[in-house]
Formats: sequence, C-alpha cells, structure tokens
Amino acid sequence: MLDNIQKNEKLKEILKDQRTVKIIISLLILLILFKLIDFNLLLSGLKNINSLFILVLVLIPINILLRAWRLMIILNQNEKLISIKDSFYLNLVGITMNLFLPASSGDIAKSYYGYKWHGVKEEMLSSNIFDKFMALFSVFIIGSLAAIFLGLYVLSVFSALISLLFILIFFYPKLMPWKTLNKLLFRITKIKLNEEKLIQSFDVPNKIKFKTFIISIIGCFLLYFQLYILILSFSVKISFIYVLAVSPLMNLASLFPFTFNGLGSGEALVIYLFGIVNVPPTMSLLISLLCQVLNAIIPGFFGYLIIMRK
Repeated sequence: MLDNIQKNEKLKEILKDQRTVKIIISLLILLILFKLIDFNLLLSGLKNINSLFILVLVLIPINILLRAWRLMIILNQNEKLISIKDSFYLNLVGITMNLFLPASSGDIAKSYYGYKWHGVKEEMLSSNIFDKFMALFSVFIIGSLAAIFLGLYVLSVFSALISLLFILIFFYPKLMPWKTLNKLLFRITKIKLNEEKLIQSFDVPNKIKFKTFIISIIGCFLLYFQLYILILSFSVKISFIYVLAVSPLMNLASLFPFTFNGLGSGEALVIYLFGIVNVPPTMSLLISLLCQVLNAIIPGFFGYLIIMRK
C-alpha cells in the first residue's frame, strides 16, 4: 500500500516536471516565431476582422456536439449508458485534459471521469480509444483525397498509408503490435493501457463503424471549414481544399509530445504550410493561436468547471 502511494507521488512529480518542460519548450518556440511577426500587420488584422468570425463561434459547440454524438453511439451500442448531454460534458472534459496531457491523450484519459460519473469502466475506456482512432482516421482519409485533387502526391501517399494503418486497426486489430505501441505511449504520456482491452476496443459491429465514420467525416469537414472561415475572417485568401490537404499534418503537430498541447510546434508548422501558399507568417501565427483559444482554451475552461462541479 505504502509502495503504491510512493509510486503515485513519484509519477505525479514526473508528470509535473514534464509539464513544466513542455511549457518552456512551447514558449521558446513561440518567442522564436514572434521574431517573424510584423506587429503593425497583427494589429491591423485584429482591427479589421470581418463578420464571418461570428460563424466561427457558432461552429464551436456544433463541432463538440458531433464528437459527443459519435461517442454516445459507440457507448450505447448494446444498451443506453449515457445521454447526449453526458457525452457532450465528457468531450468538454477531454478538451480540458488535453491542455494538461501530451499528445492529445486527454481524449482517452477522460475515460476516468466517465467511469467515476457513470460507473462504466471497460466500456468507457474502449469506447474512447475507438472514438479517438475514428476521428484521426477521418482526417487522414479526407487529407489524402484533397491532396490528390491538388496534385500533392507525396502528401497524399503519406496520408493514405496512415489511413491504411487505421483500416488494419479497425478490422484486424489482433495483427497490430499493441505491446510495442503501448510502451511507446507510456514513454510519451506515462499512460499504460491493457493490450487485451485495446484489441477489444475495436470489436465493434460494422454498422457502428459505418455510422461513426460518417459522423467523423462530417465533423472533420466542419472543423476545418471552421478554420477556413477563420482564415477568411481576416481577409486572407487560401483554398479550402488546401486546408483539408494539410489537415493531417496539422493534426500530427497537435500530437507532438514535447510541447504543451502542441502549442508552438503547431504554430511553426502552420506558418510553414500556409507560407507555401503565400500567407504572411504574421497572419498564420495569429490564425493558429486564435484557433487554439477557440477550440481548446475556451471549451477547456467549461470542461474544467464541469470537473469542479462534479
């Protein structure tokens, strides 16, 4: 008993130190990026933001609602375990956890709160793992098709290969090297998962897989359409297809384990990707940071209130 308490305390200290290091790395990257900024252009962009920004705000709860709907379908495949409201709350909590845990692992860690609030343990963990993988799968599928349309064949092949990996996971989970992947996850996040439960996570009827895939595709389009509208609200010209094509890379940046919720690494990548289509670094950084505030900080604040209330 005493050994377990000491191990938990040691793990907390390790996570705290890691969090501090990640924040420092994120701040250092941002300080470097700020050297590229034209502050006159930055202030001008903020002053001249147009009315399309209202649509960006409207899409925030809609995006979260779609994610909540997908998770609810997975959890309720055999019997009704949670309502859409419960699922919405859990997704807000997941966003909050993502602010403190690396590589977007908060989407899985929210299972703990789902278990505490609804008394469902194994189903909650497996459903959240399946939900996270389905969300990533839809991003890479759309990204691959958009990249083909634009003639970005190297990017298309990369996204297609990741998509094939997800197909293997969904339909042939026993072939995956879960032990190796679990060790890698533990090194990055200090979260260790049961390999048998990982395999069971994907023992889902094809009907549920199809439903959640369609919802994920719609959700992915809406999420990156929101980003596109945010770009347009600053009168920056860019193709929506291009945003979709590079969305897998932007998603991977948020999974980068050595920064605070992808802060810094995500902005650096957005500056590079948008720079290819002649978007000034100043506007790219502004758009990326604002996207973080709208889709992570603000919903995360409400998720924190839910945790405190419950």
